Amino acid sequence: MRERFHRLLIALTAGVVLLLAVDAFWMSNPTPAALGITADAFDAGLEQCAANARRAASQDALFSNGGAPKDRVNGNPRHAVLSALNMSSTPILIQHATLYDGLGAKLTNTDIALGYGVILKIGTGLTAKDVVDAGNAHWDKISKNHNTDLKKVSTTKMVSKFTVENVEIIDVQGRVVSPGLVDMHSHTGASSVPGFAADEDTNEMSGSPTNPQLRVLDAINPLDKGIELIALGGVTTSLVIPGSGTLMGGEGMAIKMIKTPSNSAEDMTLNRGMSEDGEDGKIWRYMKMACGENPKRYFGSIGKMPGSRMGSGWLFRQRLEEARNALRSQEDWCETADALGRQFKSSAHQFIGNRYPDSLVDDSLVALLRRDVRLQVHCYQVNDFEMMIRNKHEFDFPIIAFHHATEAHLLADKLARENISVAIFADHSLYKREGYKHSVFASQILTKAGAKVAFKSDHPVLNAQHLIYEAQKAAHYGLDEAVAFAAVTSVPAERIGAGWRIGRLQEGYDADVVVWDRPPLQLGAHPLRVFIDGYTVKSLPIPLSPPQPLAPSPPISPVLDFPGSLLPAYTVSNISGIYTQEGQILKGKITVDNGIVTCIGEKCPIKGVHFNLNGGVVIPGLIGASLPLGLEEISAEDSTRDGDSATSDAIEGNVKFKDGLRVGGGSKLLEYAWRSGVLTGVAVGGGGGLVQGVSVAFRTAAERYNEAVLKAEVALHMTIGTPAKESFAQSVSSQLAHLRSLLTTPKADTPFAEVVAGKIPLVITVHDPSDISKLLALVSTAAPKARLVLAGATGAWAVADEIARANVPVLLLPPRCQQGSWEQRWCRPYGNGGSSTYEILKNAGVKVAITVHEPDQVRSLLFEAGWATVGESLGGKLVDAMDAVGVVTWRVADALGLGDEGVGRIGVGKRASFIGLNGGPVGFGYTLQVIGDGSYVTTQPVQD
Repeated sequence: MRERFHRLLIALTAGVVLLLAVDAFWMSNPTPAALGITADAFDAGLEQCAANARRAASQDALFSNGGAPKDRVNGNPRHAVLSALNMSSTPILIQHATLYDGLGAKLTNTDIALGYGVILKIGTGLTAKDVVDAGNAHWDKISKNHNTDLKKVSTTKMVSKFTVENVEIIDVQGRVVSPGLVDMHSHTGASSVPGFAADEDTNEMSGSPTNPQLRVLDAINPLDKGIELIALGGVTTSLVIPGSGTLMGGEGMAIKMIKTPSNSAEDMTLNRGMSEDGEDGKIWRYMKMACGENPKRYFGSIGKMPGSRMGSGWLFRQRLEEARNALRSQEDWCETADALGRQFKSSAHQFIGNRYPDSLVDDSLVALLRRDVRLQVHCYQVNDFEMMIRNKHEFDFPIIAFHHATEAHLLADKLARENISVAIFADHSLYKREGYKHSVFASQILTKAGAKVAFKSDHPVLNAQHLIYEAQKAAHYGLDEAVAFAAVTSVPAERIGAGWRIGRLQEGYDADVVVWDRPPLQLGAHPLRVFIDGYTVKSLPIPLSPPQPLAPSPPISPVLDFPGSLLPAYTVSNISGIYTQEGQILKGKITVDNGIVTCIGEKCPIKGVHFNLNGGVVIPGLIGASLPLGLEEISAEDSTRDGDSATSDAIEGNVKFKDGLRVGGGSKLLEYAWRSGVLTGVAVGGGGGLVQGVSVAFRTAAERYNEAVLKAEVALHMTIGTPAKESFAQSVSSQLAHLRSLLTTPKADTPFAEVVAGKIPLVITVHDPSDISKLLALVSTAAPKARLVLAGATGAWAVADEIARANVPVLLLPPRCQQGSWEQRWCRPYGNGGSSTYEILKNAGVKVAITVHEPDQVRSLLFEAGWATVGESLGGKLVDAMDAVGVVTWRVADALGLGDEGVGRIGVGKRASFIGLNGGPVGFGYTLQVIGDGSYVTTQPVQD
């Protein structure tokens, strides 16, 4: 029995060995697949495999140098494309420039030659002949190297030699000439002027939270008027990316801010005309991802994942795993195809069952894993940064920059080690929880740690026309000026992979050049000339230079312990200018006793604690009007807000913002205000309807409510226009009809009765000039005693004469407007020549005040006053520092009836409300040295 079992076991073993041998034979000698693929498809797949291998061998080097070519043998390929579209550019010689190269160098008395879309030569004493000689040398080079794609068009249209007579010479008389600005976070073209809902294409919210396969190129509207307006501010290149509504928004596109006769978005792209073989440099792709609040808030609200950061983290990993599997499938196909090709030669295509796997849905993420994509990630908080960095290492892909990144300074060393840059605002925050821990010193902390910083607009969130303003504010708060300017030129250029062609003034670079009316980090600076690819997109006359700001005076002494002290009596002396009221500037001292100003001038006695301002300047405490100061802390967090009131309640007089006011408690928004000199807030809450309620004036530095209120009921606030459309008043027509009725037959003991009697002002936010004209007529007829104030007033300049005749003051809100809606299409672009909105209104005799739109921008109120007045004057001396001070002090007080509360002016017998600066008072670089708020005194307050 045992022997029989052994024989059976031997037989079974032999059978198994035979089966394995047969299997090995067939595996080494496969038969053609059931279907196979065509030889052409097989060869195309092999070509893709070879391309993948070539890229893999050079990708690390490409990432380090941005994909720069060995030599720009074709010059600026975009110029040839634009020339083929019958665009003509004139060779330019800019003489006697102060050159900012974008890297920190400053060269005086320098000449710059532009031609054929590039910077031909930089030197001193250049002549038109030098331009021609440099141009001929460049022409000889590029005429031999037109790439195949460009040979489809006439080379005589692309480039032709020019002569001395063709050269335009511009003597800039020492003005700064710089590279064009680069904005690495914009939605221009995908969110077009003037903000129609039909043109809003930044987010695809109707499907999955992960859509990496979408392309912003399909959304960019090349006819967006915003493109031209942005170029007026010196921005020559923008990285347009999808929004942050989803975790993976799709692919972005870098564009030059110049429209073409073809009306094609493709002809605007930075990479236009570049050869596919890398001769003109690496053609980068871009992608946008987003962490944090935005995706989880939306998808959680509709019951879908992600509703939390845990869900976001998982969906990132899930989608990246799918992409990694797709990449592995491609690599497996390439290995199999290579083996079959070596074994079966021309018949190999018969032995593979599928084409090279290149699904469109996975293409973008696979390209990211292959390092063909420069990834930009919308992330604010440290936990979001760390989640994305974990993904970066798990799936082996690069992250170029975290955008917004308000907590990046809290993780600065780690970001530097990871070679991840940040693209941030200089000081914009508090609009949601993610922004709450922002610091104005973030850029300095990050730079010190070795992380690269860029400033961006997030247009239209901030108007990209004023991108330079972000660099200006950062420099004001202490960032090195060279680093601040690089943050809007060479750094973003390098981080989008184009630092070898844009972002610097260097021979051979694209001819994207800006001539500034004053040093670009000086308040009010704007371009006089803008060139993109050598084409002129803005040209204003070269006026007289604005006066250079004076150097700051020495700091105050003594310095109190922060935050301040209650002093029974104090004196501020050695004041070079005391702006007490319109038309009056005194010198000497200010003496305060028990919170009341007792003396102003050179003969005042010294009482109490003596502060020496060392030649500084004193102005009234600023007034932040029509803002939710004290009524909210974080705009997107309802628990920190007073809430939105109904029009029906406001009409009956049941909405008085004194009842919602909260002070103290370490409110960052209120600290932003008083630490920047905004000592008085006129608080107006939300509502979004026809009638908002009655505002309250209060001390922003107060720690207790009973010490805060200066005037419990200031003005009744209303809105006319689209933002006021609601169930109560669904049209502008019905809004005006309701207003007429409320003024004609006001109920007793309601705010409208007080308005009709002239006891409190009626502040109406309105933008369209037609609506303004109707309001002026309506109020003058229905309530002749009413004290009307026009707020917003974007289109007020168009009816300035009517406003002046009615003696109605205007509260510009915001002073630097943008055409963000149909009603605001009347916005006059800043720095585009001609009189500014402020100048038109002032010259017509209108009393103008200003305020800001975003609550957290209250700390920039004095800067905004300078932009709106002195900054726009083009050196014409139509406005001056007195105007700048007045629009945020006494004119606000006069418009809102606050004269008796001791705010807006500095007067003997009035409550002390003033601020002292070490110079100025208008301009960057001047800092607060002393705050006198009644008996409360603070020295050298610091923003955070």
